[in-house]
Amino acid sequence: MEFLRYKRAQGGYRLGVKVAGAAYDLADCYRAYRNAQGRRPPGVSAALAGASLRALLASPGARAFLDALRGNGVRDGVRPLDGAALVLGAPLHDPGRFIGIGLNYRSHAREMGQAISSEPPLFAKWANAIAGPYDDVTLPACSQAVDYEVELGVVIGRRAWQVAGRDALDYVFGYTVINDVSARDLQFRTGQWLAGKVSDGFAPMGPVVIEKEDVGPPRDWLLETWVNGDLRQQGRTSDMIHDVAALVSHLSHLVALEPGDVIATGTPPGVGMSRTPPCYLGVGDVVRMQIAGIGVIENRFVAPLSQ
Repeated sequence: MEFLRYKRAQGGYRLGVKVAGAAYDLADCYRAYRNAQGRRPPGVSAALAGASLRALLASPGARAFLDALRGNGVRDGVRPLDGAALVLGAPLHDPGRFIGIGLNYRSHAREMGQAISSEPPLFAKWANAIAGPYDDVTLPACSQAVDYEVELGVVIGRRAWQVAGRDALDYVFGYTVINDVSARDLQFRTGQWLAGKVSDGFAPMGPVVIEKEDVGPPRDWLLETWVNGDLRQQGRTSDMIHDVAALVSHLSHLVALEPGDVIATGTPPGVGMSRTPPCYLGVGDVVRMQIAGIGVIENRFVAPLSQ
């Protein structure tokens, strides 16, 4: 199943689910489930009211509801959504943690002149950075070096504390596409990267979170970026220094990962900073990113609000 966050021309965001090519409102599916089962799984109704996938995953009743949702019976009598009339937001807009991984592709580390690290560099993004899969992104007036980075996003499905690598994928709920937008001139002013990572809109995400069962382990997935139609990045998850299982295990020994936490797992080669001369994003540039089997996001970069 694929989970999305959507709205129509009128009204706020709602949670939806896509099954076998058709999209449904999750609250409608929940009503059908409740009527069929005569049960009210704890926490589900509040999560749906808040359009929060994080809250849904964290709710005690999520597992029973989602298990039932995978069967056709829960969707009987539920009318599919008209996809053409929907505006998609980031499928998970309120993570408890948004953890970024730096220099995690061998070929990207080489293009940046960095050694292969035995331990992944970590940084944080904040929820204000999250943008929808097709939203405009405002360039910050304080930076002249905004860069693109296509990344596989990992969404945690249940609490993970000190888990072994062999078990780590059991704690993953699903995957999404993330653009880890980075202001390079701010990122490298000090030894800490945070300043270059947290501007509003610096983490477009989506278009969906797809369950891991639908795609299997991310062993050799293709990631690509185009800027104004020009292919800039191309790489495969098999080039990761620390694969998804290793990252989840490593992070779970630093902090207890919770349902709805997001990990951006690093970017393949071809970033603007690595080009000669460097090629950063400007007003009107359109960045399209794709991870095969997961989806496509596309964002236009617009002038700073002060201009």
